[in-house]
Amino acid sequence: MDFDFEPEEKTPSGAGKPRRPHRIRRSDDAPDTGPVAVDGADFFQPARQDPPAPPAPAAPAAQPAFAHTRGWYMLILLLQAALSAAALFQLYRTQMLPLYYLAILAALLVLLWLLVFKCQRYKVRGALARVFSLLLSAGMAVGCVWAQQGLEALDQVALGEEETDYEALAITTEPFVLYLSGVDNRGELTEDARSDVNILAVVNPVTKRVALVNTPRDYYVDLAGTDSKDKLTHAGLYGVGTSMQTLGGLYGVEVDEYVRINFAGFIDIVDALGGIDVYSDYSFTSVGSPGYYDPTDFTEGWNHMDGKAALAFARERHAFATGDIQRGINQMKVIDAMLEKIKSPALLTSYSRLLAAVADNFVTSLSTGQIAALVRMQLADFAAWDIENYSVTGTSSSSTHCYSAQGQKLYVMTPDEASVEEARALIQSVLSGEAAPGDGAASAASGADSAAGEAA
Repeated sequence: MDFDFEPEEKTPSGAGKPRRPHRIRRSDDAPDTGPVAVDGADFFQPARQDPPAPPAPAAPAAQPAFAHTRGWYMLILLLQAALSAAALFQLYRTQMLPLYYLAILAALLVLLWLLVFKCQRYKVRGALARVFSLLLSAGMAVGCVWAQQGLEALDQVALGEEETDYEALAITTEPFVLYLSGVDNRGELTEDARSDVNILAVVNPVTKRVALVNTPRDYYVDLAGTDSKDKLTHAGLYGVGTSMQTLGGLYGVEVDEYVRINFAGFIDIVDALGGIDVYSDYSFTSVGSPGYYDPTDFTEGWNHMDGKAALAFARERHAFATGDIQRGINQMKVIDAMLEKIKSPALLTSYSRLLAAVADNFVTSLSTGQIAALVRMQLADFAAWDIENYSVTGTSSSSTHCYSAQGQKLYVMTPDEASVEEARALIQSVLSGEAAPGDGAASAASGADSAAGEAA
């Protein structure tokens, strides 16, 4: 048996395959020619490879896009950075936003600035880089203008000529008592008018605690400046100062400031707030008031109210068994809802327009500097306030010894001394800086007797 080798087969690429030996059968009568010499060099030689093709010459580097505008882009980026810093500084000066809001805004501006920078550096084609750049520039310019306008608006109402810095800022550091008076006046707001709403707002700006103490209009009290008693509502006939002194004597506290508003002003301010949401304890229908509002239906639970509906809700008393006491509770609910809306940053930053909207039906002893100081304080930290409501109670009675109507028999409410003492304790608790009770608020007192009856 001999071995032979097949010749190499060439592949299309020119690479050869190794030769393979195979056996050749011979017939038995074939002469033996002896050993066959085999050359194994080709057998163990690896397949030949074609030499690699030389690498193609590198293409010349592309010229940078927008190379001729690179200088302008860098100038715009520097301008945007300067505008961003200016806007943030102006916002810090106005104290329109808390510091942590400014920090978040600064971080967002940095990210946006880097996005614009990357778009320009890596030559993002099309209008994308230009759009980002223009938006950032425009946004920063608007931010600067808005911040400057806010600063000028606050400066205009910061301090009066006769005030010192301390007198204006003291209202943000020292407790005070504010008399909230809603007068029974259907025309021009005058100095002397009966007060249907009599609420003391005891405010501690340090502890962020407020107590709203309601006193029914028919409460039979010692009338300040006289030796006689009268219905609380009649104190307003002798001026807002008499009402403040009368309430101060009842609760053993000095009443510092007042806010007085009539029906029209109340409607205007609620409408300027965009309406309020108030929770009603009962479903009822209020009687109408010609020239102001029609009979209005309220459901138990939350009700969204415009100015007229809010006034109807706050003035109704005949629909309740406890009469004037429930009316006082409802009035404090309305005030709570108004305070909740007023705390909005959007309203705080435009509070001067809100005051202008009710200027003809709203008077206050607070100076423009004090109001501005309170607004700045709230805008500085957006603190949450703990507001507690309390209403004193009494029993239905009548008297012929009212200072303003001698000899006439008038309906009055004899004070419940226990509820008055509780109100005094609550007022002193707020003024002394004590923390609010663990349950968050004092419960509004329920009426002891029906307070039905017409006011004199």
